[in-house]
Amino acid sequence: MSRTYRITVRGRFADLTAAQREQLRVEQAEHDMFAAKYTPEGVFLYGPELVGYQFRYLLSVDEASPEDADLAAQLEAEALAEAGIRARGLQGRITDTAFTCLEDMKIRGGRRP
Repeated sequence: MSRTYRITVRGRFADLTAAQREQLRVEQAEHDMFAAKYTPEGVFLYGPELVGYQFRYLLSVDEASPEDADLAAQLEAEALAEAGIRARGLQGRITDTAFTCLEDMKIRGGRRP
């Protein structure tokens, strides 16, 4: 059974050097919350205060049960976020992971006059 998730992995930067802070500030406009969207490759977001960061993913998972799919999606997103922060030459730690399964969302119909 395939399930699609919107996943937000939140973390905190650790041990940023002066050069890393400067580079993050230079690139901050590209990673602002206004760029927030969910994509399979992930979107890296952070604020100008350089305390916390987020990765947002749109992931599809095939597992036998919804519970297994939830866990698999969470673990995959956290692994991707850890790899993403390292790939940027940064350090950080994950503080929270939140996800929504799109198949579980209820869509309200419009009201008829």
